[in-house]
Amino acid sequence: MDKNNNLPIKQPNQPPATQQEIDSLIERTKSTLVADMAPLTHLAYEKDWKDFQLFTKEIEQNHLPALDQTTVLYLQFLVDRKLKINTIRRRFAAIRYYHHNAGLDSPTEAVICKKMMRAVTRQLGSQVNQKKAMYIDDLKKIIDSIDDSSLTGKRDKAMLLLGFSGGFRRSEVVSLDRDQLHFIEEHLRVYLKRSKTDQAGKGLDKPIFGHPDSPYCAVKAIKDWLEASGIESGPVFRRIRRGQQINLNENKALSAVTYSSRIKHYCATIGLDASEYSGHSLRSGFVTSAAIQGKDVLQIADITKQDIRTVQHYMRKAKMFEHHAGEDLWD
Repeated sequence: MDKNNNLPIKQPNQPPATQQEIDSLIERTKSTLVADMAPLTHLAYEKDWKDFQLFTKEIEQNHLPALDQTTVLYLQFLVDRKLKINTIRRRFAAIRYYHHNAGLDSPTEAVICKKMMRAVTRQLGSQVNQKKAMYIDDLKKIIDSIDDSSLTGKRDKAMLLLGFSGGFRRSEVVSLDRDQLHFIEEHLRVYLKRSKTDQAGKGLDKPIFGHPDSPYCAVKAIKDWLEASGIESGPVFRRIRRGQQINLNENKALSAVTYSSRIKHYCATIGLDASEYSGHSLRSGFVTSAAIQGKDVLQIADITKQDIRTVQHYMRKAKMFEHHAGEDLWD
């Protein structure tokens, strides 16, 4: 028996694998295949696929395999429901994913479906309605408003400062485990096991610069949270129960929805329009604030691990009125 797995390597005069061993291998294979994309993407695709199934059931058509005409009708159905273009694109991608996953040709590859998707994009506009970036001055006001004498306050302060200081995606923040945090004097190295730009799972490091004399130091806030919560392993950010109690035996991370809702909550607290901000606001806020302070694109991309073109897009928005061609025209 190979000590590295449960399936014997067949040698001469050895009996074949038992059905139990084969079933175990199949289950492990299924678990590995699920890692082909981020967990949140899987959840979104599952929801999208269920919506498509309901639609095909209503019009009495097959969903797997689906006809080209069925897919085109579904796209129009989504437009009629006034869904955003990014949601429609994701639903389209989910149809392709589930067909390919079943070993079938996808209707999304048909000429008429591609034509319809282009038409829908033109009709709705390809510009994404992005949420506002959280500027550093507004984040400071939020941190000042947080009562960090409570567990909830300590958690939220650490969570928001870390999300901003590392330019993290919300999924990266809520999925952090204690063993991914490595303190180096006053600084912090965060090891990400997987991220959107690291689908192969090679892992990458994010350096968080410590400012020990500042009330806005993410590293100090994380240390304070860990000490107060008693978390030594498992998810870093967790739900806090009534009475400011945390169940250390409940090995469950805070949800991405809660992360976003906490940001919105504090935005409203300082008088910002909460509907204009989201979990992405801290990430884009770091890029924007760093650009305003004169950091170059490579410095910023080294922290956020974004494509340089994406960083440049945020930088252009942050500096759109600098060196403007019309600046001195009326002098």
